[in-house]
Amino acid sequence: MKLSLILCFLCVVLGCKKSENNVVSFPVQEKITTEMDAVMKSSDLPAIVAMASNKKGEEVSYSYGKAIWGANDAVTPQHIFQLQSMTKLITSIAALQLVERGEIALDDDLSAVLPILKTIPILHKGKLTSPKNAITLRHLLTHTSGFGYTFTDLELSQFPYTNWNYPDGPRRFESGTQFLYGTSLAWVGKVIEKVSNTSLDIYVKEHITKPLNMQRTFFNVPDSLQQFIVTRGFRGADGKQSLRAIKDRVPRRKVTSYSGDDGLWSSPSDYMQLLKCMLNYGTLNGVKILEKGTVEEMKNNQIGDISMDASGNYFNPAYCCNLENFTTESTKWGLAWAIDTEGKAYGRKPGTVYWGGMMNTYFYIDYTSEVAVCVFSQHIPFNHKATTTFLDSFSQVLYAN
Repeated sequence: MKLSLILCFLCVVLGCKKSENNVVSFPVQEKITTEMDAVMKSSDLPAIVAMASNKKGEEVSYSYGKAIWGANDAVTPQHIFQLQSMTKLITSIAALQLVERGEIALDDDLSAVLPILKTIPILHKGKLTSPKNAITLRHLLTHTSGFGYTFTDLELSQFPYTNWNYPDGPRRFESGTQFLYGTSLAWVGKVIEKVSNTSLDIYVKEHITKPLNMQRTFFNVPDSLQQFIVTRGFRGADGKQSLRAIKDRVPRRKVTSYSGDDGLWSSPSDYMQLLKCMLNYGTLNGVKILEKGTVEEMKNNQIGDISMDASGNYFNPAYCCNLENFTTESTKWGLAWAIDTEGKAYGRKPGTVYWGGMMNTYFYIDYTSEVAVCVFSQHIPFNHKATTTFLDSFSQVLYAN
């Protein structure tokens, strides 16, 4: 009784809270494995890997299936997956490093670096016009430059590219006026190469992957590691057929032009190294790749009132189901990723940053709960429920603890 009174007194005097630390503590690994095994019983995915880390230093993972479909080796977090658009985070970080060093500014006219940018016409209702507004690095990083993809924009998909003499398709609007997810980060890669006077491949290796000890992240997977590349799959032209393996598991030839929007391959364990670094505001194990203030700015809405609502957009069903439940009317964009302004019912907090890659790889960083999560499957179309429902289930297990 006396002890209870003392504790009550201390609560009144000092103020009692459930916890000053919002970090989510993970369940034991066995519980995660048991619950996710149950989820996978009703899945048609041949393989998947998921990882989670928090600022307490806890790390859990889940792996299911075979790395090469129909073979014997179980998939692991060390196997190598095609990142596709999860390349964009790494390219964005590389560009922001140049900004920190004063080699380029976010709001400078990039035509001084790449003159071609001011010449690519704008396509609207079948007509081409010359652009008036300059394109800046901020426009490219936030997908407000006007560049799109043919599989996410109807006019670009129908445009006649015969005798088209530009290195990219037409832009869809004046920079800074709308949001359209597209090839902007490919252009950021070209900016990085021009400003740094080195290839994007070498720049990323020297300034990001090597410092973070990411030993399985490449534009060209070395011959010695190609055995670790997993099978990729597709679901037919309508995106609704039974999952089939893509024939060329290993790329037939090495790339010599490095794409900043979709060119990298990586392992879940490597990518988690990057996410842990970003969760810790640009520093991991004493290695700093970005200043804390830069990461803080990356988390902020950079597009103002511009809408990211994609509910009426065109999507090629072979490549992308749509963006239903992936972005909403309230979603915003930072300097490298989408910003979830609503949170999730299972506990993911508003302000979480996230994105994914076409082959159904996904990540998010919940800075409030101090959690980083990634899920790697390897099939198209993007935003397919086979993987997104798994991501939700995995997250529910993590946050339920």
